[in-house]
Amino acid sequence: MGILLIPRVLLYFSDSPKAIIDSEQVERFESKKSFEEKKEPKKKTYAKKYFVPPCRFNPNEYLLKDWMALGLSKKQSQSIINFIKRGIHSNKDLEKIYVMPAEVFSMIKDSTFYIQEVEIAKKSDRADTLTKVELLDINVASKEDLIELKGIGEFYAKQIIKYREELGGFVFIEQLLEVWKMRLETYQMVTPQITLNEQNIVKININTCTIDVLKKHPYLDYYQANSLIKMRMQREKFSELIEILDSKLINEEEFERLSPYLRL
Repeated sequence: MGILLIPRVLLYFSDSPKAIIDSEQVERFESKKSFEEKKEPKKKTYAKKYFVPPCRFNPNEYLLKDWMALGLSKKQSQSIINFIKRGIHSNKDLEKIYVMPAEVFSMIKDSTFYIQEVEIAKKSDRADTLTKVELLDINVASKEDLIELKGIGEFYAKQIIKYREELGGFVFIEQLLEVWKMRLETYQMVTPQITLNEQNIVKININTCTIDVLKKHPYLDYYQANSLIKMRMQREKFSELIEILDSKLINEEEFERLSPYLRL
C-alpha cells in the first residue's frame, strides 16, 4: 500500500504552487531581459566626413555657411571667422588656427588663394620695369630704422617699439593699429614698406611665470592673469595651451590673440 502512494506523493511535491510560481517568474524575467536587449540599439560610431571645396576660394571671403559646407561645426566655423577677420595672407596663417582640423587643411590647401599672392604674381610679370624694395622687419627694426619709413616720425617710432616690447613682438602687421594714437592713414602708408618675422616673438612660459609678468601683457588684465595662475596651481601645470579656455574670463577670440605669446 505504501509503495502505491509514493508516485502520488512525488507528484504532489513536483506540482506544488511554489514550483509553478518560481517557473513562471523565471520565464517572465527571461522574456523581459530579451525584450530590453532588443530595445536597446547598439551604439554606432561614425567618422567625421569633410568635403573638398567646389572651387578655388579666398579664405578671407568665406562666410559661416561656406566653412560649414566643408563639414566643420558651427562653433569651429565661427572660431575660424573670428581668427581671419583681421586678415590672413597665406596657408601658413590658415594652418595656425587651432580649431582647423589637419584633415580639413590638407583637403583645402591646394584650393586657396590670397589677393596678396595674385598681386605679387602680376608684379613678377613686370619685374623688369619695377624697382626692388627691401622691406623693413618691424620686429627687429631700431628707432632710427623706423623713422626712415615714409609716414613715421620719431613719435610713432617710439610708440611702435614700446608696444612691440609690451607684446613680445608683432604676429600680424594689423597689430600696428593697436599702437597708441596710430591713425588709419598712417598705417596704410606704412604697411607696403614693412614685413615681420615671427621667429623673433618673445613667449611667456605659462607654467613658470608670475602673475606680475602675465598682467603686464596688453592682452591680459589682472583678473584674467590671476585666473590663469589659480588654474595652474589647481592642475600643477598646463599640459596644453588650449586649457586656458577653461577660464571663464577668457573667450575664444581672446585666446587666439594671446596664444602666440605663450608657451609651456
